[in-house]
Amino acid sequence: MPRILHIVNGDAFGNKLRASGIDGDILVWRESLYEGPVGMRMSDSALLPLRAAYMNQRHGIPEALFSATTKQQEEALDTLSAETDEVVLWFEHDLYDQLMLCYLLSRLHDRANRPFQLSLLSLGEFPGIDIFNGLGQLSTDQIASLHHTWVPVEVGQLRLAHRVWTAISAAEPDVLASLIEEDLSLLPFLKKALQANYDRYPSMHNGLNAIQQLILSRLKESGMPILHLFQQISDEFSGYGLGDLQFWSILEDLRLCTEPLLQISEGRRLPQYGEVLPLDFENWRVNITDLGILVHNGARDHLSINGVDDWIGGVRLLGKDQVWRRNTVTMGLFKM
Repeated sequence: MPRILHIVNGDAFGNKLRASGIDGDILVWRESLYEGPVGMRMSDSALLPLRAAYMNQRHGIPEALFSATTKQQEEALDTLSAETDEVVLWFEHDLYDQLMLCYLLSRLHDRANRPFQLSLLSLGEFPGIDIFNGLGQLSTDQIASLHHTWVPVEVGQLRLAHRVWTAISAAEPDVLASLIEEDLSLLPFLKKALQANYDRYPSMHNGLNAIQQLILSRLKESGMPILHLFQQISDEFSGYGLGDLQFWSILEDLRLCTEPLLQISEGRRLPQYGEVLPLDFENWRVNITDLGILVHNGARDHLSINGVDDWIGGVRLLGKDQVWRRNTVTMGLFKM
């Protein structure tokens, strides 16, 4: 019997795939490649400590755990052997998955003499599901129906993914911005994912990225329970692949800055990695501040007031001026 290795995007789906009866081993890829500094190889000795420190500061993930997990994953890629007949990549349409897919294809692109067949199953919809958010929605029977529907990865797909990941990892965003204008149909969900990545840059209008702007829009009329807000933003930004930890950190960026744009009724910090939600969490409310209203309307500029210290791929956003910003009309990026 051929030996198959499935690489998937999270433990929840990995468990369902295992229960579906589809044959093969499973490697769960545990990364969030739209967060923190990235490079061509995530276990790089200079890059990994930076990423581990970032994930610890942002989400409370222990640095030693993060580093060990990254090294184990990378080693699993490096040691794929002739005993493996086929590697199947299972990835969705959103930014979270498409960046992960490009990274893995880029890494495997370097294995020109790989002894195994490389295949891909990439979904943006599923019959009978009106709003497809991801593979984790599927039942084990629905997953089983996908058995052997994956297709071989083409050389052109490997080359495109390698180009994209090289651009994602670059310290300047120009090459990636120009890539968005090209024909990316070899990876059919990639263009929308890269447009979502572009929306992560602060705007020239008020210094907010697209998710921050939407959060303040939803709060402008009245406060909202935090879980309700998370659901609304997740639904409207379904192309982002937003998780709860990522969302809490976005709220904290707007709450814990020098001059806050929002407040949380309980005044306590939001949950981090490994922490359970407080018993009364559903009662926590998020409210916009007076400054938040001014910034939302473009009367004040978030970055000029509060500055920024973050990464979008290999691009460092730091300080209050000369920061890369997006023009919401022309899709251009400028420093200002």
